[in-house]
Amino acid sequence: MEFAEPPEDREMELREHLAELKKRTVRISIALLIGMASIFTRSGMLIKKFWMEVFHEKLNIYVYSPTEWILAELTFSFVITFFVIYPYIVYEFYLFAKPGLYPHERRFLKIFLPFSYLLFLIGCALAYFVVIPKVYSLATMPYLGAYPFLSAKKTLYGAFKIFMAFGLALQIPVLAAIAVKLELITSKWLKDKRLIVYIAVFLLATNITMDITGLSQIVVLALVVLMYELSIVVAKLMER
Repeated sequence: MEFAEPPEDREMELREHLAELKKRTVRISIALLIGMASIFTRSGMLIKKFWMEVFHEKLNIYVYSPTEWILAELTFSFVITFFVIYPYIVYEFYLFAKPGLYPHERRFLKIFLPFSYLLFLIGCALAYFVVIPKVYSLATMPYLGAYPFLSAKKTLYGAFKIFMAFGLALQIPVLAAIAVKLELITSKWLKDKRLIVYIAVFLLATNITMDITGLSQIVVLALVVLMYELSIVVAKLMER
């Protein structure tokens, strides 16, 4: 089926593309800074509440450098802001790509992008209510009679990485569906790249999502493998 050229499509120089991308990136950065500033003033209280809900028991929060608590508050503020403005970030990138999209592609994205955010929230909720409490509960067990003194920065960083991993991993089938619809990839391409993707995920899970127990790497890797295999099925359905 032949489609007319995208209604807003025109030849643009690389400089124009970069300028447009810069404009979108600046807007996203401003939104992040405003959100972080509003949350930072209450971040200490929110961290303590988060700490209690994750471990389900009263545990002291320890810092091992003068700047650790401030960095923990800044990171906490960034992550919460990212969760809240995630739809806006996706919307800005959609506007960046919009001029080159056909009308039917735009309609397709308008349907799938809200669904993408829903999956993102489901992934984060799964991490928050199930995975992180289960994984981190092992950290509170005395090892050989030694009681753990948990670092604020390391503990929060580990939890946030699991959050991001679960939230983004559930995007894989949606991204695959969008890419197939836009004729950027095929189900065969996904199959051919399967081994490379799994090796890359294993390396990232080992080096980025390290936590106190070491179990989060296995959990993240298993989730990505499951989502990637599901994306191949989705890609086949889209091709039909």
